[in-house]
Amino acid sequence: MAEVVILGAGLTGLSTAYHLEQYNCFDFKIFEQHDRPGGLLRSVSSDGFTFDHTGHLLHVNNDYFLRFLQTVTQLTEFNLITRQSNIFTHSTMLPYPFQMNLHGLPSTVIAECIEGYVSRTKSRKKPTTFHEWVLKHFGHGMGKHFFFPYNQKILSYDLKKVHPSWTGRFVPQTNLKAIIEGAITPQETKKVGYNSSFYYPKQGGIEFLIKKINAHVKTPVTLNHKVSHIDTQTKTVFFENGEQEKYNLLISTMPLNNLLKTTKFTSGKNYAQAEQKLLCNSVININLGLSQSNVGTGHWTYFPEREYPFYRLGYWHNICSSLVKANCSGVYGEVSYLKQKTSPRQLKELTHLTKQLMLKTLNVKSNDIMTEKILHLNHAYVIYDLWREKNLGRLLASLQTENLYSIGRYGQWKYSSMQEAVLDGKTMAEDILMLLKTKPTQIPEAPKRKQPETTRKQPSVSLNKSTI
Repeated sequence: MAEVVILGAGLTGLSTAYHLEQYNCFDFKIFEQHDRPGGLLRSVSSDGFTFDHTGHLLHVNNDYFLRFLQTVTQLTEFNLITRQSNIFTHSTMLPYPFQMNLHGLPSTVIAECIEGYVSRTKSRKKPTTFHEWVLKHFGHGMGKHFFFPYNQKILSYDLKKVHPSWTGRFVPQTNLKAIIEGAITPQETKKVGYNSSFYYPKQGGIEFLIKKINAHVKTPVTLNHKVSHIDTQTKTVFFENGEQEKYNLLISTMPLNNLLKTTKFTSGKNYAQAEQKLLCNSVININLGLSQSNVGTGHWTYFPEREYPFYRLGYWHNICSSLVKANCSGVYGEVSYLKQKTSPRQLKELTHLTKQLMLKTLNVKSNDIMTEKILHLNHAYVIYDLWREKNLGRLLASLQTENLYSIGRYGQWKYSSMQEAVLDGKTMAEDILMLLKTKPTQIPEAPKRKQPETTRKQPSVSLNKSTI
């Protein structure tokens, strides 16, 4: 029996394990349902191409996280890349973000966007939906021509039922001067938004990072152990292979709805309603290795219009040349759906349609496909609805009374970056030591190096409330 059991060896679980060891705490075990660590941070290889489970890019704006990367790997093993992303709408390719780059759109659309921004009701009460939030900050025109159709596609959910608390750093703000300048003349690429630059491994896809972190964790990950159910009264985790493990503290990085579904609680509380109320969509990630070179422009393109089922196309060869064969291209397309409203037949049809329209949009033929990998993300984008806003913090706090801590992107049912996943693990390790009444030793840190311009401090993650 281990004092602490960690479920899931994705980025948050491995970070928790790594930091526990850095604090000289080794009385834990970590279990992973798959045959290797990584969670969604895994890469698959096929016929000389490498594909990630969608676009996982390293955005760094925290001093500690940068030093962490320098400890587990070398930054020379990464490329630091300036984002080049576009929006294709009204038969026009625009630079991202839409709200600063209207040049090239039909004049009626530009006028509608500017007029909507100028006439928006600034005194509108605090928005309680994303739809209201867009109207307050950007106006009806920009909502109509980009924000509403694009976010409807990416979430597959009614935007009038989505809370705006997720927006934060994810949606760049603008002003009238920037809008007018971007409408009159093409703008130079600007460092706008949290993802204006990113690190990406030179070799091996994003799983390279997981392998590096795992190599720094002395405690081996127990693989191929999928949770069957959890009994908080006996403090036992049961696995589908028949094995079981007792614990005093349980740290779960499982999706929160799955955790509630598989757990029998000592308190007798019924979390069935909460499990049903936690909403997220699913994503089909279609990856194609193509014999043509230089397919697509930039790193990725957003598609807000309904005629395209995918909300984004990405170009692996432009992110990292080692991901594809010489003189070839690697592309991915993403389409979202609600699992509970999509039958297997509809899913199959949606996949086929998306693939065919990807080829048409990219002006390539089916015989140009050298390999393909279709990856399914059952948990993709968390839906920030009103129920989540009111109840998530209390739900996570209630689980803690059962000595069960749910952390990470899907454990805390939130949007988060890879940086935040590592910081979540660090914070959890520190909380574990406090719970075990163990005085932590100082984490040895790598020497400070020159920081990128985007580096800034980020607050620690709290476990007793929703973290946006």
